[in-house]
Parts: sequence; C-alpha cells; structure tokens
Amino acid sequence: MSTKRATIGRTFNPSAMTNNLSDSALEQIFTLSTGRKAVFTLQTIPANEVEGKTYVLQETNGRDQSSLTPESLKDITSTLRLQQFFPCIGIKREEGIEIIDGSRRRASAILCHTALNIMVTKSPISTDEARKLARDIQTAKEHNIREIGLRLLTLKNTGMSQKDIARLEGLSEAKVTRAIQAASVSAQLVSIFPVQSELGFTDYKALGALEEMLKAKDLSIEALLETTAPEINIILADASLAEDEVKNRIIKILTRETAAMASLKGKDKAVVTNLWSFPDKDRFARKRNKGRMFVYEFNRLSKELQDEIDEAVAKALQKHLSNDA
Repeated sequence: MSTKRATIGRTFNPSAMTNNLSDSALEQIFTLSTGRKAVFTLQTIPANEVEGKTYVLQETNGRDQSSLTPESLKDITSTLRLQQFFPCIGIKREEGIEIIDGSRRRASAILCHTALNIMVTKSPISTDEARKLARDIQTAKEHNIREIGLRLLTLKNTGMSQKDIARLEGLSEAKVTRAIQAASVSAQLVSIFPVQSELGFTDYKALGALEEMLKAKDLSIEALLETTAPEINIILADASLAEDEVKNRIIKILTRETAAMASLKGKDKAVVTNLWSFPDKDRFARKRNKGRMFVYEFNRLSKELQDEIDEAVAKALQKHLSNDA
C-alpha cells in the first residue's frame, strides 16, 4: 500500500487565504518578524506593465537577477503562459511593487509577455521586515550558494562580522564563509554559465582560483573570455547536453586556457613580419622574431623559388661567417 510522500521544500499555504466577499479579492494576512500583521491582496498586473510597475532588490529578495537567463527559467516559462501556480509576494512602494518573493516568476512573465499575479500589501514594511518575510515565505526555487552569499555580503558591508552574520541568519560560520567566497567570484566570469544554479561551492572555488591566477599574471577576464568564446559558443549551441554537462565543459575550457595564458605571460612574444602578400591565404612568406632567435617561414612556394632562397641564404652565411669557421 503506497503512502503519501511528504512535500519537499516550502509551499505557499492556501489554508491561510480567505475570500473577501465584499470586493471578491483574495486576501492573506502575514505576521512580520516584529509581530505586526500585514494584509496582502491579490492583484493581476497586465503583461505590458509587469516590467515597468514591478522591481526587485537583491538585498531583500535574495535572488541574483543577472542569473535569470532563458535557460534557467525553462521550468517556469514552459507552463506560465497557461497558468501561474503561485502568486508572487510584493510590497507597494513609491517606485512601484517590490517583489520580495517570486522574482523568477516575474522574469518569466516578462520573457513570455504574460500577466503576473501578485499578493500585494500597502502596509509600510521596513527593509529588515521585508527581508525576513521573504526568507520565511519563500515559495520558489531555493537560492543557490552565490545568491545567499550576495545577501550576506550586504550585511557584511554594514560592518557586521561573519560570526554575527552566522548568528543572525541561523547559519554555521563555515557556510557563511563559503557563501561569501562564492559571491566574491566576478559576475563577468559567472555570467557565461547559462544556468548558474548548477554551480556549487567546488565550482565557485575553482573559478575563484582562476581569477587569482589571472590577477597574479596581470591578465584580464576579458582576454580569457575572448579566447574561449568560440569553443564555449559551440557548447552552448549543443542542445543535446544536459545543464551539468554544459557547466563542467565550460569550467574545463576556462581552466585549460587560464593555465595556458599564465604560462605564456612574461615570456618574449614572437613578432611576425610578412615578407610578401599573397592572394591565397594558404601561402605565406614571413619572418618570426622571438628574442635573439629568428625564423624564416615559407609555405606552398615553387621548387624553383625554394632553391633560390636556399642559394641566397648559403651565400649570405658564407659571406659573413666564413672567417668564424
């Protein structure tokens, strides 16, 4: 006999919602961390107004908005045009509706150009109350370690120690350290991963080590990304690869190329001089200088020309070096 499997993760509590028959709007009352109560009313924002009338603050919502790529939102966009299972949670501010829970749904609605359901309160809620409420009622995909770290960095920048942050957030000091390390990796480097939620602490640790190597050799992330772009684009275009395979292959390419760039840094660079211009790109005549060494390079030249070049080199050597023999 099968038993009902327990739901994993947080869920929106429908039993707490009541119909307000006077205005036919759905309402829900939430208790804030300060003990105050706030009434939230269901609103539907038209598709053409979602982006302009709503906004997200990462320090409150906790979700890294730069990570919300079309690839990372496929689990929502595949059904959002038909129905929105859970409304977002928002606070009416002067600037618009601040989304404290449901920023992935908001981004998906903008991407799909569809309306968005939001439970909105007009009650004055402080930033600290909003942040704690967002954490308590999170109905969406759990935040990854970098997103947690970005939120913790906000607290650290106010002067709080990591020990105090750990106590406030109910986390171990080790997890606070790992999360902040993940958040410290350059956003530019992280942005090349289409689904950033696939990145774990080990991955962020590896990316952080690559950044340190680049800095030590006075190399830029831009140079690394430019060098690896053709190969990475091929991987991104391969629809047969799973999300974790894409991540692993990109990290492998970045690791290989960073090591290659670092090994070349500081060495004399070869200076190539073209000796003749050919209409055919497969033919060339050039001189390559590297320090005190120089090499003449030729390709696809006639046997007659090769013989003349050999003869000219032999005469030059005879003229200048015969006395050294």
